[in-house]
Amino acid sequence: MESPEAPASPPCVVPNTVAAASAPHDSPLMTTREIWRRRQVIPVVLCLTACSGNVPDVDRPQITPVTTRVAAIAEPQPSNQLNQQHTIESLTGGRTRAVWIRDLGDGTDILGFGAQVLVMGFDTGDNLGERAIVETPGTYAKPLITPHGDRVVYTSRHENSVRVVDWSGERNHRLVDGFPLAVWSDPDTGVEWVYVGTDAQGTDPESYGAVHRHQIDHPEIDELVWNKRAVSGDSFQLSRDGRLAGALARWPDAGVLELPNGAWRRLGDGCWTALAGDDSHLFWYFDGQHRNLTIVDTDAEEDRRWTVNINGAPGINGFEVYHPRWSNHPRFLTMTGPYAVGGADNKIRGGGHGVEIHVGRFSPDHTSVEAWIQVTANDAPDFYPDVWIDPNAEVPMSTPRDAAAGGTPSRTRSASPIVVDARVTVDVPLPTPRDIAPYRNGLLVLEYEVLDVIDGRYDETTLLAAHWIIRNATPLDSAARPAGSVVRMRLEPYAAHSELEGERLVMDSDRFDLALYYDLDTGS
Repeated sequence: MESPEAPASPPCVVPNTVAAASAPHDSPLMTTREIWRRRQVIPVVLCLTACSGNVPDVDRPQITPVTTRVAAIAEPQPSNQLNQQHTIESLTGGRTRAVWIRDLGDGTDILGFGAQVLVMGFDTGDNLGERAIVETPGTYAKPLITPHGDRVVYTSRHENSVRVVDWSGERNHRLVDGFPLAVWSDPDTGVEWVYVGTDAQGTDPESYGAVHRHQIDHPEIDELVWNKRAVSGDSFQLSRDGRLAGALARWPDAGVLELPNGAWRRLGDGCWTALAGDDSHLFWYFDGQHRNLTIVDTDAEEDRRWTVNINGAPGINGFEVYHPRWSNHPRFLTMTGPYAVGGADNKIRGGGHGVEIHVGRFSPDHTSVEAWIQVTANDAPDFYPDVWIDPNAEVPMSTPRDAAAGGTPSRTRSASPIVVDARVTVDVPLPTPRDIAPYRNGLLVLEYEVLDVIDGRYDETTLLAAHWIIRNATPLDSAARPAGSVVRMRLEPYAAHSELEGERLVMDSDRFDLALYYDLDTGS
């Protein structure tokens, strides 16, 4: 098997590794347990010295391959893991697979720019729990499960290549140069394609000037499908017929484009765009709070859109989430969170060992996430997920309990405009333009003690309000509000201002029970 990251020097010695017997590429859903039965499992001693360093900041990647092989023993998991698998299938209605990257460094490599990343997997169809699919650490990102569910496509940033590996971890090989944007199966022929971005533009986030598609089993067969404007690497998905793609073209312009090389339609400002993989042509973009999706019905004659909260999943506790992605099934999405350990300036970049993979089920009308399940449970930082669900899964009927379990934070409740005098209660460091990059505009949420309600009604003694601190990558003179400052503010509910949905919102408060307001008198 070709090594996914060619070592620059001899790897450290692992005295005993898992010896895998050669196994044919069986049915698309050959279980990992079946593969395990073909293997001779030998106890291993992990040599982790080479992967104990720090991962660089995401905006300053230092790509140095790590050559240590991390051996994953395919042992049956405890009963609670088996119960978790059953619980996941109770949510999805069928066999479910998830893939993601795991940072072996300091837990901040949320996008796979460092060299200490594994590609991980989980399958409800076996009892192996979380396991490494690509066991040699490297600079891996954006793992995608192929439409048939039996392989994983991912990128090696060190190689600038698209690679594919069997779900078993075998037959790992390079396909083409570039960055994998999406995988798709022709509904008429069943042929699987990978859409690859090339002509990197050097932007943040990275965007690509051309998109070609390659047959996964015959990568030499390729077609140019788009080169009218650059598209972001993180945010590209296709409709069932392959004629429409959701994209950032480029960030923060969110919208849909017709393939091949047809019209571009801008729908809003945001990030992490996605398109449902059926014929509904539902599209979403992620807001600057990193808490909500704006879903757009792109087939509606008039503009029809709505907001869906996704940080209300159990265990998120109101913090930011990241990496939202539609699964192959239009009723399900995945995301990562909570992001709770970073500084007030940028919690996402703080990553953290508490970040887990979550799967949510949309209500039938896609107006809410009616149920959630946490897929991973460990002390390792897990990022950049994709989820595959058996296309024949029988999605369970929605219940009133599902509506209660959706967990939308109460801050999304209705609130009325008010005018207040209020005192800042806590000193919060002011984020800099570098802290919020690539965003150029930023707002900061502060906690205030309410001194007097001048107009309107507000019954709480504490208030959350966002005010502008950065416009056009320049700090505002009015940004600083140290603790003890008394401010008169004209406030309206933040959710009432759709123009803010694509702007970066920095918040370090844990008062997720309070409504969020917007200060109208700053940054105009």
